Amino acid sequence: MKKVWDTIAKDLWIVLLDILAVNAAYLLALLIRFYVNFTFRPTVHYLLGDWGRFAPFYTVLCLVVFFAFRLYGGMWRFAGINDMNRIIGANLVTCVIQIVGTALFIRRMPITYYVIGAILQFLFVATIRFGYRILLVEKKKIASRNVPAIPTLIIGAGETGRKILKHMEDSAFKPVAILDEANAGKSLDGVPVIGGQLEDAVKKYNIREIVIADSHMGKDERKAVRDLADKMEIELLDYTGYLVNLGGRIPLAALLEISRGAVRITVDGEIKEYESGEAALKDISDRYDVVSVEDLKLELKKPAQTAYVGFEAWAKQYKEETGSDVSFF
Repeated sequence: MKKVWDTIAKDLWIVLLDILAVNAAYLLALLIRFYVNFTFRPTVHYLLGDWGRFAPFYTVLCLVVFFAFRLYGGMWRFAGINDMNRIIGANLVTCVIQIVGTALFIRRMPITYYVIGAILQFLFVATIRFGYRILLVEKKKIASRNVPAIPTLIIGAGETGRKILKHMEDSAFKPVAILDEANAGKSLDGVPVIGGQLEDAVKKYNIREIVIADSHMGKDERKAVRDLADKMEIELLDYTGYLVNLGGRIPLAALLEISRGAVRITVDGEIKEYESGEAALKDISDRYDVVSVEDLKLELKKPAQTAYVGFEAWAKQYKEETGSDVSFF
C-alpha cells in the first residue's frame, strides 16, 4: 500500500488532471448531445443529476484501473507506443465500467453519452501524458534552429536504420537521406530513401557524416564506403555491430577489417596464422566473438574536423540544458 501512495504522490498533478478529465469527458458528452440554443433541454435535465450521482464512484474506479494499467509513475517525457497501448486498454475498461455502472445503479444513459464520453476521455488522458513529451520535442526543435546541423547520410533503410534515426533525434546530426536501392522512392520516419551511387548522394546533399546501418553489407562494400569517406574527408560511423549484435562482445570481422600485418588467431585451441586480417576473413566463414587480444598495437587518427561544424556549439548547449555530456548510444 505504501508503494501505491508513493507512486500517486509523485504523479499527484497527473492524478488531479485525470480526475478532472474522466468527469469532464462525460459531462461534455451530455452538453454536446443536449445543449441546444444556449440551454440544456429541460426534458432531459435529470441526466445531469444522474451524471453527478455516479461521478464519485466512477472517479475512484478510474484511478484504480489507471493504477492497475501502470499509468502512474511513468517517465512520460519518453512516452511511446507501449504507453499508448496501456492508455487504450485502461480507457476500454473504464468505458465498460461506465456503461455497466450507470445501467445497473443509476439508469441506462443515451448511447451518444457513452460513445462521445469514451472518445473524449481517451483524448484527455492521452493528452495529459503525451502533452509533456510534445512540448519537450517542440522546445528542442525551436532551440536547434539557431544551431548549425550536420547533414548525415544513412546507408540502409531497415530496422537498424530506424534505430539510428531515433538515436539522432536530439543530436546535431541531421539525417537528410537514406541510401537503399531496394526501397528507393519511399521514406522512413519522414526521411527520403534514395537509390543510386553513394558519391552522387554525398555531393547532392552536401553530406558531412555517413552512418552504415546495413548489417548485411559485405566487406568489400564497407571498404569502398570507407575509402570514399577518407577521400572526401567525411566522418564515417558503423553502428550495425552495436545495434544488431547486443551480446556485449567484439565481432571478429570488425577487428580483422582494420588489422594490418600478420595475424595469429586461436580458434577452439587451434592456432592459425595469416598474412593479413583480410586473408583471415576469407578463411574463417563461421561467426566468432573475440574473447581476448594479446600484444595489441593501435594506430589512432582524429576524425575529419569538417564533420563537426556546429557540433561544438550544440554539445555545449546540450550540456548546459541537461547537465551531462552528449551520448548518442
